[in-house]
Amino acid sequence: MKTRKGWVAGVLVLCATALAVPAIVVAGPGSSATTTFGNLKAGSPFPPAEHDSSFNGEDNIIPRTVVISAGGSVTFDIDGFHQAAVYRAGTTPDDITVPAFPPESNIFVNDADGRVFLGPVGAPSTTSAGTFATPGKYLMICNVTPHFAFANMYGWVIVK
Repeated sequence: MKTRKGWVAGVLVLCATALAVPAIVVAGPGSSATTTFGNLKAGSPFPPAEHDSSFNGEDNIIPRTVVISAGGSVTFDIDGFHQAAVYRAGTTPDDITVPAFPPESNIFVNDADGRVFLGPVGAPSTTSAGTFATPGKYLMICNVTPHFAFANMYGWVIVK
């Protein structure tokens, strides 16, 4: 009975810890944040092999929102076939022009209107969007059309 109580207590502590992990990463003055585009390790290693290679599992941004102070920077870790793009403060997902799909020549969104950063394509790579001097809420998206248009692969850089 003692072993079972210990196991239950361990599970409760693990669950409480998971609930305490924020969906937003907060960085201090002049600091930076890192966000990851893609999660190729999603899912189970057990059959079926395609357990969670879904949009929810692999094509997401972790965390979806980062908060930094003016003068701070954001680094993008790319895991899989993704491309980070950042748009000026005030841009929303509805403001982005999405090309027709399926792609014959437009696998990328490539809406340059208001875009302030476009990173390299593919993984593994790490790149910085530079510094964010002006406070605001900046839209970051995966520039791969199906990831943005169908998987809602976007998030926010909030500059305080």
